[in-house]
Amino acid sequence: MEKETNFKPGKVILFSLTHFIHDIYTAFLSPLLPVIIERLNLTFLNAGLLMPLFRTPSLIQPLVGYYADRGKMLKFLPISLFSTSLLMSFFATTRSYQLACIILFLTGISAAFYHAPAIYLLSGASGTRYGTGMSFFMTGGELARSLGPLYIVSIIQFLPGKFIPFASLPGIFSASILLFIIPLKSKYKKKTQDFSFLKVFKTGGKSLFLLVVISVFHSFTMYSFTLFLPTFMMTLGFKLFIAGSSLAALELSGAFGALIGGTVSDIIGRKRFFFLSSILIPSFINLFLLSEKLSFKMIFLFLTGVFMFSIAPVRYAFAMEMVPLFKGTISSFLMALSFFTTIFASILTGFLGDHIGFSKTFIIISMIPILTIPLIIFLPNNRKWQKSQNTSLDNNNSN
Repeated sequence: MEKETNFKPGKVILFSLTHFIHDIYTAFLSPLLPVIIERLNLTFLNAGLLMPLFRTPSLIQPLVGYYADRGKMLKFLPISLFSTSLLMSFFATTRSYQLACIILFLTGISAAFYHAPAIYLLSGASGTRYGTGMSFFMTGGELARSLGPLYIVSIIQFLPGKFIPFASLPGIFSASILLFIIPLKSKYKKKTQDFSFLKVFKTGGKSLFLLVVISVFHSFTMYSFTLFLPTFMMTLGFKLFIAGSSLAALELSGAFGALIGGTVSDIIGRKRFFFLSSILIPSFINLFLLSEKLSFKMIFLFLTGVFMFSIAPVRYAFAMEMVPLFKGTISSFLMALSFFTTIFASILTGFLGDHIGFSKTFIIISMIPILTIPLIIFLPNNRKWQKSQNTSLDNNNSN
């Protein structure tokens, strides 16, 4: 039984905690935008170009993940954590638009080199309980997106400007710890050298393709709803504080959902969890839209966040079970895919919001997860899949 699970809670918590610390720094951009706009007297167009500069380097994540599986990228984990924390802390003090662009682009590269090796190491520490491990890991990211803005805004408000770079200290300290505890090579290095990048998708076959399509559909709803939620609340007449609080509530409930999602799917199965979420997400979004009282809206918003964000660790766990020798590669591919989904979702949702209003737009995007149900039917049962994959993996390692 111990061989089947091989779950190392200490390492899982450590990698999840460092993920939390890393993503605190990548969450600085949004709360710092008003400060940067005022300080540098930027137009909204110039300010809007900062996000694509920050996200574009994520396109290299599949390549980074591929080499992480081959044991060639793990040493970059503490380096990436160190550079991300330092770069974003200095971004808060920049007084040049050109320098701000350079810092954000370099931070994007640093973040791309962090996530793939981190997920690879986490999957190894999770044993066969990929869902539970990914739940802890994704919870770290969701909490960072909630607390990161509060962290940097508090430092700017209460400390003199010359002390703002000291915001990097938690990241530097965590990077120092990782430097001494992470392995520098993958134990499957020799077994993965003969594989091409396309072998990942040939190994996963039709099931992996279906999972990718399902992930895109669910991500579209999540990004569209999250991005325009404060705007929607203000169109209803709520003040900025309430609009911002609604997003905070959604993110916090998402952290709870990320925490329980993978673990629950370990128990009831990935396929059943996808079914359940694809039905409940549209239901709770529409109940949120129909509610007139703020208290009821917040209740249904909380429930929406729980199931909407709980999907992420489940799809990563499912994908890693499908291609166990390429955990870093496939998780990085899904992350890079989310970059394109974010762009497409923001453009289309904004276009629909301009022409038909956000109430109708949210109704439309809420129904997208239902479209995945016919695809979910053809997904394999993850327990049978995992057993066969683990047997194959053990045979490979014993040879």
